[in-house]
Amino acid sequence: KDENIAQLISLENPDNIIEIVIHVNMLKEGWDVTNLYTIIPLRTAASQTLREQTIGRGLRLPFGKRTGTDKVDKLTIVAHDKFQEIIDEANKPGSIIKLENIITIDEEELSNPKEVITSQNNIEYRFDEEQKKINDIVVPEDKIKAQNDLDIKKHIYSVLPDMGKKVSNISELKTEEIKKAAIENIKKDLFSRPQQEFFTEQYIKEIEAKYDSVVDDFTNNIIEIPRIIIQQTHEVKHGFTDFDLDTKNLNYQPVSEEIFRKTLRDNKEDSIFGGGRIILDRLDKLIVNELMNYAEIDYDSQSNLLFKLSNQAIEKFSSYLDKDNLSNVVQYHKKEISRFIFTQMMDNFYYETPQFIEPQVYPFTELKEHNYSKYTQDNILDLKFTVQPTSAVPTKVFGGMKKACHRLYKFDSKTEKDFAIILENDIQVLKWLRPAKDQFNIYWKHNSKRYEPDFVVESADFIYLIETKKETDIDNFDVKEKAQAALQYCKHATNFTTQHQGKAWKYILIPHNVVLQSMSFDYLVKQYEVKV
Repeated sequence: KDENIAQLISLENPDNIIEIVIHVNMLKEGWDVTNLYTIIPLRTAASQTLREQTIGRGLRLPFGKRTGTDKVDKLTIVAHDKFQEIIDEANKPGSIIKLENIITIDEEELSNPKEVITSQNNIEYRFDEEQKKINDIVVPEDKIKAQNDLDIKKHIYSVLPDMGKKVSNISELKTEEIKKAAIENIKKDLFSRPQQEFFTEQYIKEIEAKYDSVVDDFTNNIIEIPRIIIQQTHEVKHGFTDFDLDTKNLNYQPVSEEIFRKTLRDNKEDSIFGGGRIILDRLDKLIVNELMNYAEIDYDSQSNLLFKLSNQAIEKFSSYLDKDNLSNVVQYHKKEISRFIFTQMMDNFYYETPQFIEPQVYPFTELKEHNYSKYTQDNILDLKFTVQPTSAVPTKVFGGMKKACHRLYKFDSKTEKDFAIILENDIQVLKWLRPAKDQFNIYWKHNSKRYEPDFVVESADFIYLIETKKETDIDNFDVKEKAQAALQYCKHATNFTTQHQGKAWKYILIPHNVVLQSMSFDYLVKQYEVKV
């Protein structure tokens, strides 16, 4: 509100009585205040830049220089999860403390502007290249004829994805019935345009003559990815079975209420008495509030169990503490106590995997394009080019693929890049692609997330949905849940395609450490196929 903004701006006015500001990211940018003496972070700041900006705001001297008065010159930051990291960073020679409140910016980021490039599928890329050649034609008659031929191919190509709802497999695009329906769609589009008088009967005849060749080109340059929406049902049963808390190892002791301060400039330490502790009538609420921060806990359905376990913990503390020390222990150790309780709760956690909704299946969909960013000064690299350091692989754009369905790709890791080289070199691989973000409609985590597989690969007998994953993450709960959604896709795709002379689908989950350029594709898919 405007009045709040006015109060913030006037904080340094002697008539402003505000002493405490509770905010979200106000110290990040846009607020200029010099009489800031204490910062109390209420959450962990994962970003180093954000932590430095926060400290930098507090380091502004009220009088523009040190006064020699300790309380005026000192900034106090109350300890939190990243406090020790702040101390460690501040004590390094190049820290903002040593630089006397100068925050440096990475010059490479400023000097390397970025650009966005689009990676089209092979057909659309060839259309663009053909258009460039047409633009250079000098003879008007030749230019008109060449442009006419390209426009015809584009018109035919534009309606083919929509024909997916009318056929059971991609080969049926060349049947007379579908050809007639496709050309009718083209006619409707042509005659709805303002320049419809330019589209003659001869133009339509040329479309009919070129239809089969465009369909062949379309078929040879895509992988037949069925259009399927994989979604979970909304009813998921999960929770905790009733149990009693094992309190034998729950033995927290009261803590001193002194606040210790460590000066970063000279590492001197002093202390002040904290005091002012809030006395609560319900200590169990304090523990329950902490437990509610865990994503697995639903207060509405589990409140009885939460209060039961919290009170069992309090009963244990009451057995060896008086009232004041009991309050001290619960308030100062609430996070540890809640973690202790939560650990035992997870031993009694149950989760029934949600069912998947039976989907409608269509035989194929168009290949979506990719939009990539790259440093303007960087060249597009050949796939086989060795990038050093390997951590720079995600920033590069690669080309030079012969079996890929797009012209350009980026890779999230060296593992993915090496696997792409395997696909290019292996004779069993006919075509492959890295799907765009919206290529698949495979949903998981209660339909809140869309699964984006790393690769789709076609061989003579199968089509593979492939994920490369860090070895230590293979047994991760999220990885397993995504795998279940991917298996559902492969199941429904296979049920449909095998009934219509198509190829079965398989799901492959490959640990990153086994991907070597010398590996064969056949070995990897046989070793790491995931089955229901």
